[in-house]
Amino acid sequence: MSSPTLLEFDRARKKFKITLEKSLSNNDVENLLGYVEGYKDEIGLEKRTVLDQVFRDILCQLITNISESSKLKTVITFAILAVKQDMCSPSTPFLMMADIFDMLTIKRCEEIFDLVEDNVTTWKSEPFYESGKNYLLRMCNDLIRRLSKSQNTVFCGRIQLFLSRLFPLSEKSALNLASQFNMENVTIYTKQKKSNSGETNEVMEVDDTGDQSSAVPIDYHLYKKFWALQDFFRRPTQCYDKSQWETFSLNASDVMSIFSSYKLDDLSSTQKKVITSQQSHQHAQNFFAKYLTSEKLLNLQLNDSNFRRYVLVQFLIIFQYLKATVKFKAQTHTLTEEQSEWIKDAQEKVTKLLSETPPHGEQFCNSVKHILDREEHWNNWKNDSCPNFIKEKPKDQLKPKAKPKRKRIGDDLMATNGKSLKLGNPELTRLWNLNPDNMEAAKAESRVFLPKLDDFFANAIEQADPEAMVEEQYKDINQQNFQWKAYRLLARSSPHFFVHTNTPGLPINVHLKDIVDKMAKEINPHHQTVEPKTEIAEQKTEMAVGDEDDIKEDHEEDEMRNENDDSNVQQQMSSSQIRLIAENVGSKWIALGEKLGLPPDDLTYFKDSFDGATESAINMLTVWQEEDTERDSIGTIKETLIELGLGKLVELLSSSS
Repeated sequence: MSSPTLLEFDRARKKFKITLEKSLSNNDVENLLGYVEGYKDEIGLEKRTVLDQVFRDILCQLITNISESSKLKTVITFAILAVKQDMCSPSTPFLMMADIFDMLTIKRCEEIFDLVEDNVTTWKSEPFYESGKNYLLRMCNDLIRRLSKSQNTVFCGRIQLFLSRLFPLSEKSALNLASQFNMENVTIYTKQKKSNSGETNEVMEVDDTGDQSSAVPIDYHLYKKFWALQDFFRRPTQCYDKSQWETFSLNASDVMSIFSSYKLDDLSSTQKKVITSQQSHQHAQNFFAKYLTSEKLLNLQLNDSNFRRYVLVQFLIIFQYLKATVKFKAQTHTLTEEQSEWIKDAQEKVTKLLSETPPHGEQFCNSVKHILDREEHWNNWKNDSCPNFIKEKPKDQLKPKAKPKRKRIGDDLMATNGKSLKLGNPELTRLWNLNPDNMEAAKAESRVFLPKLDDFFANAIEQADPEAMVEEQYKDINQQNFQWKAYRLLARSSPHFFVHTNTPGLPINVHLKDIVDKMAKEINPHHQTVEPKTEIAEQKTEMAVGDEDDIKEDHEEDEMRNENDDSNVQQQMSSSQIRLIAENVGSKWIALGEKLGLPPDDLTYFKDSFDGATESAINMLTVWQEEDTERDSIGTIKETLIELGLGKLVELLSSSS
């Protein structure tokens, strides 16, 4: 038998659904919101949960029914307004949009995506951003995976622009923290060109299109060298290998020599035929995300100014990367002096070729330089662990304003400029004007009533002499009044009287006896003392409390020891220790990241960006440690590993340090 809650949920669901359908037909969201707000039931049902389900139900109907698909934008708008009125969960609009883009064709998705773009301000506001940013990121990534980079170039660009507007610049999910390259961008070309007889053609066949008088002589060797450069542009780290560097430098020099030998002019870089407005508009809609690598097209491509610019800009980009300091570069990824000199000369040559390539070569070259300068700043920002762009207020502004100094009693009556103040009584006037400054008057030597140590302990020293034959019970050191005054005087005489030592606690009378004996020896070196035969006297150690110099030395040694201890507290993990943890933590690296306080977005980024749990864990621990260099990384890691039940890994980590 159904429960009352379930029955009431179904009843409210049907009523809300009917009201939502009517509101969609009339495009009247106020009717829906008013009905939901005024709806009452017997058990106090959560109306937000019901409305969330109703929106999903109506959305499924609209998607399956093509004739009503035009209302998809309207129902999403209704859900957004319901969230603003706190009648719907903040995640509902994002779940609905995810369902739409999962079930519709790419063409329909492109038509509806303007709803996502137009509401970017709404998505960045509360309460949408925190609850929906992950949904939007996942939805856009799923869309990009479905799209073709060559056929849906515009749609891909719209999605990327939307994400750049949605997330701040410091959002780590889009920063490529580890500086990875797109290895899937492979350029396919003919690796071997043979004739019918099986021998390689020295001169390749070209189309008879255009003026061949300025054509570049193309053979298979030049063709192979030219397109082989694309693999270096795709993965620049190959250039740090000696053999690969020789191949790259040789091919690059040959291509730059061809560009220098056969320069273009304005006539050869533009079409000589008159293009109609219709043809021009049709040409503007064509986008090619990849090069065409046919052997017969290379001659035309090398004589095209835009194509030359593409290749020359690629040279400048790889030169900048090879010289730049990147945090995630391996130690072996360094250039020799000879390689650096070659890159410098090649960079100057490419820049000159770029400025000589029409049209507007100088202007285009300056724009490229500006873009590369911005890229260098971006790389430096990433090397600094991506600090926040929002400038913090100076510490002086953060501190509360100091309160005005409170006047002390008597400041108003203080004598100034040599004038005496009359207080209405001759004796009071005399006393007040003895000193113009009250604090200085209180510090006068005549106001010091503290006795000297020798004078205060003189009687106790005499009693300590065995020849005085004073019984123990009558000695001052055994009187509570004398003990209290003596300790007060010792504390005032030396700021290092109360210090931390490893000496066991002694009774007050025994401690004072040691002090009196030492003072007696300083006055009379031949003074002899009789040690009491007690267990306490046998256990006590020599303690120079009265000697202020010895106490200072002990205090300084304690401070130095504490400083040395503090210097060893803050420890950072080495790269070998990070790899040791990553290789042994296994699939628990995500749980380790959660314990260390890393946001879920960062963990998702590391999981999707790296192959295998080990690489993901290495990059996660590296970024985590660099976020706070003053953190005790090893201590925090050990505590976290113990919480995860990885005590053996803690032992391995301790033995490796």
